[in-house]
Amino acid sequence: MVRRPVGLLVGAAALAVVAGAVASLALFALAIGLLVVTAGAGASVLLVARGLAVTRWVPNNQACENHPISVHFEVRGLGRLPLVHLEAQADSGGWAPLGERGGTLELTIGRRGKYQLAPSRLRLRDALGIFERSLQAGQPEPLLVLPTPDLAVRIPSWLGAASDDADPDGLEPYVPGSPIGRIHWPALARGAGLQQRRLAAPPAGLPLVLVDTTGASDPRALDWAARAAAGTIVRLARSGGCRVLLPGDPTVTTVTDTAATWRGLHRRLALLVQAGTAAARLPMGAGQPPVVWIGAARAPAEVLGARPQPLPPGVVAVASPGSTLP
Repeated sequence: MVRRPVGLLVGAAALAVVAGAVASLALFALAIGLLVVTAGAGASVLLVARGLAVTRWVPNNQACENHPISVHFEVRGLGRLPLVHLEAQADSGGWAPLGERGGTLELTIGRRGKYQLAPSRLRLRDALGIFERSLQAGQPEPLLVLPTPDLAVRIPSWLGAASDDADPDGLEPYVPGSPIGRIHWPALARGAGLQQRRLAAPPAGLPLVLVDTTGASDPRALDWAARAAAGTIVRLARSGGCRVLLPGDPTVTTVTDTAATWRGLHRRLALLVQAGTAAARLPMGAGQPPVVWIGAARAPAEVLGARPQPLPPGVVAVASPGSTLP
């Protein structure tokens, strides 16, 4: 910022001229004071900038859609000078203050995909806002935004044990860690102890979650399919497991919990693109496992009409799935 200090210096000079013309000591003192304040503000900013060092790092570069990614700053050399402030450009586009030791900012990205975080913009300014110096901190950082699992997605009731709506197949002793919804409270009330509903195993093995992106011309439809698939897989994994076939996969992937296997699938769903499906190669008919078909082409109209959120400052899409939205 150059205009503001130049304007103040011009104003101080003008006051000095007027003070000389009218022989006013008060105006002359005001001109000197304005000059001293301007020079002091500039000197303080330059002095701090020479010894300032800012380090930036991202502890976890993965997060779900609309969940914050923390960006940490460590500041050295700012000291306790009350007339100088260091600020970082925030998620909203405004400026957030950093303390003498640094601070933390949070970035929120509203759409899955692969992104890059550019060096953060900083500004060093005096308390009066006269002088300002622009700085940068950090190296480019890769970010991966995962689809937020839609846990409200409907799972067909005919999936048996893998469905939350499965019919019980008798009772069995309670096993610690079982979902509370499986506890049979009437048995406990009758004094039979803590019992849980026994769920029958799927008639032909674990259900198959089949993700189909054929005919999905709108990238928002792919986003919906990724969220729906993530929610379906999580729910089925919690209630017994499932198998998953993503577009382009030669074989299915078995998920029996929400640990390492699921995390790998979750990252792949973050980059789901229109690549069709392997459904044509699947054996169908009696004796085959039940299939949960998630077709991106059947995305609800309200999903296709939603406008994407703008990216935070410094965040650039590297491999955002689908085409660019208008």
